Amino acid sequence: ERELLKLSWRIAVTIQEQATVNRETGQSSKSTEKTRNAADSKQGIQFENATEHLRPFHEDFETQFFKYCPDLKSKFPSNYSVVSKMIQSFISSAIEAKDTNKLARAFAKSHRKHSLKKEHFEGFAEALTDTIQDRLGNFGTIELIKIWRESTDIIVKAMESQYFKIKSSS
Repeated sequence: ERELLKLSWRIAVTIQEQATVNRETGQSSKSTEKTRNAADSKQGIQFENATEHLRPFHEDFETQFFKYCPDLKSKFPSNYSVVSKMIQSFISSAIEAKDTNKLARAFAKSHRKHSLKKEHFEGFAEALTDTIQDRLGNFGTIELIKIWRESTDIIVKAMESQYFKIKSSS
């Protein structure tokens, strides 16, 4: 399961990197699609056609997250890409970690000044899973998304537990 998480996360991040390159160079997805598909077909991977509207991870996640937690929108910086990089780094570390409590404690310490509620943690978990599912497209099988939901629930429960533990002691 861990290897599936790593691989699917890498696919989602690769899509992120490609969207960023396309945006920075003004290059359309279709022109880079040919290069990517040629390289991927050598590895036996078939991606579905990229759309003209490939967006960076943080834009997709932001849309999903604020759909679940609109009350938090004003608490985020206008340059959400910084937050996205932190989320991506956190998720990458959580996937690699055998014990997520250390990461969860660091999250709790850095977020203790915010008035988070249980619904915010649930919204984060749902938004992350939804974003990954959307970005994986046909690769997002029922089984893989189930693994992501279970893993995300474990990570978010650890974050929530540590957050409320630190909050109650301060």
